[in-house]
Amino acid sequence: MDVLFANLPFIKYDEKGRIHTGPNAGSRWPWTLPGITDYACFPFFMAYAVQYLLKHGIDASFYDAVALHHWNHETVREAITAYRPHVLVLETSTPMFGTVREFAIWAKESLGCRIVLVGPHVQAFAEELAKEPFVDHCVVGEYEKGTLDIVRRGADARRVYVFEQLDDIDRVGGENFVPYRPLEYLANYWDPSMNTPRPQLQVSTSRGCPFKCTYCQWPKVMNNGRYRRRAPELVIDEIRQVLDEYRRYRTRDRAHLVMDMIRTNARFMKDRARGIFQGQQSAGQVLRGMADPGIQSIFFDDDTWNLGPERIKALCRGLKEIGLPWTMMGRIDTTERPLFDLMVESGCVGMRFGVESFNQRLLDNTKKHLSAATSQDNIKYLLTHFSGLEFHFTTMKNMPGETEADWQNDERIMKELKELGTRSGNLVHWQNASCIAFPGTELWDEMVAVGKGDRLRDFDLYDGHPRNEHSLAEAVGWLGADYKAKWSKYSKMGEPTQFPTE
Repeated sequence: MDVLFANLPFIKYDEKGRIHTGPNAGSRWPWTLPGITDYACFPFFMAYAVQYLLKHGIDASFYDAVALHHWNHETVREAITAYRPHVLVLETSTPMFGTVREFAIWAKESLGCRIVLVGPHVQAFAEELAKEPFVDHCVVGEYEKGTLDIVRRGADARRVYVFEQLDDIDRVGGENFVPYRPLEYLANYWDPSMNTPRPQLQVSTSRGCPFKCTYCQWPKVMNNGRYRRRAPELVIDEIRQVLDEYRRYRTRDRAHLVMDMIRTNARFMKDRARGIFQGQQSAGQVLRGMADPGIQSIFFDDDTWNLGPERIKALCRGLKEIGLPWTMMGRIDTTERPLFDLMVESGCVGMRFGVESFNQRLLDNTKKHLSAATSQDNIKYLLTHFSGLEFHFTTMKNMPGETEADWQNDERIMKELKELGTRSGNLVHWQNASCIAFPGTELWDEMVAVGKGDRLRDFDLYDGHPRNEHSLAEAVGWLGADYKAKWSKYSKMGEPTQFPTE
């Protein structure tokens, strides 16, 4: 094995020895919660990088410990050792840095492989990390081109690669550029924000976002403020490819599912006796897989899916032919109302929008470039115009300059909107989280500028567990109740760019 990309599991133990687990790669805000999580987001950056190297003749693969439910480090070390990689690429989020560091040191000493750190945490600390003895290379941002150059050049490769992005995200080697997906555990990927049937196929139709919100991490630290979208016909072709490949895979291997269950459960009981925790397939899961071998729904995991009216129309035409229920994640103000009808007609059963606040001052403080009035009006329209849909809205508390009265008013509006949607027969839920300054974001830069950089280096606090919200909310409070957004009307990176008009 030349190159192994690894998604390490997020595991913690509390003071009573109880396990807490959560995602890493693919999550915009990794978190842990008590017990064993069933949530596994698809690691798109990693999957595209693996496919890119494969298309260039490199022996590459990825090991996703989260999707495989390997909830102990001993199992993870055994799995990585079995690959015998010459190059080990570790995706690194801020709350996972301690674990990544531990595994990088172990792999360097035990396996002698070249260590490459990638992922959102690297952008702010690349030069510092590159000096560590357990790190050979750092790649800032998307990492297809950087990791390919590292593999090809070996010891002559640069220590740090910064935002070497692909111009063409549609094709590689003349073929549709689809991410590498391990069919054997594709069904383990699942986003629970909306209640769509499983197996669920997670798809990305773009990279980045035209907007420059100061708190938002991926569009800045991974995409460098650049937005690119995939051709709709290639997205539909990708979905058809995966549906067909997965259906044939599951049909071919259906006879082995029961034996897999027996072996998995036997291993689970053995590990449990040793004090090791990892997931197992229940008999019900196996039987459901035997009876229903195909993908059952689609989740579009873009930073902002609903951009470009002609693009949306083309996607909807293809999705209507495919005939699966699907959900998406986007902005509340970038779609003309008639397009929502087209989306629902083509199979959309759920919509997820980042609202953040209904207070214009707070939206301006984070350079959201969103009208609070438009946001509220569009939500009311969706909740009353449709029936039988699911809506997931995200809001932030403890935004820069927020007062207790501001948050109480947002809570009141959320309650009213939820009741409005319920009366129309829709399922409405809100996800409320604190505004957090992740390393590399403009909000983080502002805190460093006022002398709080050292306080922000407690990376364990960035775990999205509720116990940490108060401490990180206090950090935003350092900017003051009379906070005004700095540097420009938009952001240090400028106004919204590459905004699609068709």
